[in-house]
Formats: sequence, structure tokens, C-alpha cells
Amino acid sequence: MTSPTPLAKQYRAVIFDWDGTLLDSTHHIVGALLGACRDLGLREPSREEAGWVIGLSLQAALYRLVPDLGADRVDAFVERYRAHFMALQYEMRLFEGQAGLLRDLSAGGAVLGVATGKSRRGLDESIERLGLRDLFRATRTADEARGKPDPDMLLQLLAELDLAPDSVLMVGDTTHDVLMARAAGVDSLAVAYGAHAPSLLESARPTALAATVPDMQAWIRARAG
Repeated sequence: MTSPTPLAKQYRAVIFDWDGTLLDSTHHIVGALLGACRDLGLREPSREEAGWVIGLSLQAALYRLVPDLGADRVDAFVERYRAHFMALQYEMRLFEGQAGLLRDLSAGGAVLGVATGKSRRGLDESIERLGLRDLFRATRTADEARGKPDPDMLLQLLAELDLAPDSVLMVGDTTHDVLMARAAGVDSLAVAYGAHAPSLLESARPTALAATVPDMQAWIRARAG
């Protein structure tokens, strides 16, 4: 007689990172960062280096990406980055099937949220443009909390939504997301189709790792909503 297959853990809520997890925007962000470096005559980092800082607040990303940038040039860098990013933003779309996943999870009773390194203005504009405003119960951005991997953003969401950490899943494409989740006592699903390579994600020890968008969607559908 075979033993029954254990049921997958069920989550009451799913908190998503935005860029590179739901929105197919990683290459656009990297391009905007490199473009700002070129505009200001700065050393141009590799695409891998630029990808590593995705998910951090822009200020934190600058300290890592262009450590020689003087304080008097930070505003100029931010202006050039935003100019490049805004020129590309209307090309950005959700990964295939993500809108359907979000709607199905919401209809099934799952509480949905967002924890992102974007600014409040940037996130609101993106959510509005994609017609997703009614799906998210609460969101936090880098200008409202300490940036990833500090758990502050996630802890604020848990408090606002009255959620126990063990009832929540954090989904993200960077080690910053995984480390934030662990610090908050929350399980994490790392996705390997975004900014950070699978080997880097595995080094942060997420609860699970999904290689592709369909893998991510199937893993979450079995455990939420």
C-alpha cells in the first residue's frame, strides 16, 4: 500500500515583486541604467552588473553600480535614467499568462500584494496602464519603506493585511526578494526568468525555484487561491 501524496502547503496571500517577476521589464531597466551611464560619461557596467541591482531602490542601486558617482551628479543620473526608462515604458508588458493568474488567484480568494523597488508613482502608473488596480489589496514601494533586502516593506504589508508570516508567499526574481522574505519569516518562490541567474537565486536558499513563467504559474496555482 502506497502512502498518500502530501498536500502542498496552501497560502492565504501572495506578494509579488513587480519588475522581472510580473512585468517583462528587466532588459528595459538594464538598458536605461546603461544609457544613463553613457550620457554622463561614466564607466559602463556589464549587463550582469546592471541586472544585479534590479529590485533595489534607485539610490541603493547607484551606490552599488556607479560607486564613483559624486553626490552632485546623483540627480543628473536619476534624470537620465528616468528619461530612458520612460521612453521604453510603453513597450513593457506582463509576461504571458500573468494577468490571468492574478485574476484567477483573486477570484479564488487569495490576498494579492506587491513589494517593489519602484517608486510609488512608477508602480501606480504601471498598474493603471495595465488595468490591474482592483486586483491588489495592498502595495509597498521603495519610497515608503526601507529597501530590499530589508524586511520592512514586507512587514508593513503583513501588518496592513493582518497576515501571519506562515500564510504568505513572496514571489520574486532576485536574491533581494528571497532575503527579504526570509528576514520577515515568509516563504519565497524565486523565479529564474528575470534579473538574477538560477545559481545566484539558489545561493539565497528560496523555498522553491521556478525556471519558467509557466512553472511559476503552475506552482502558485497549486498552493493559493
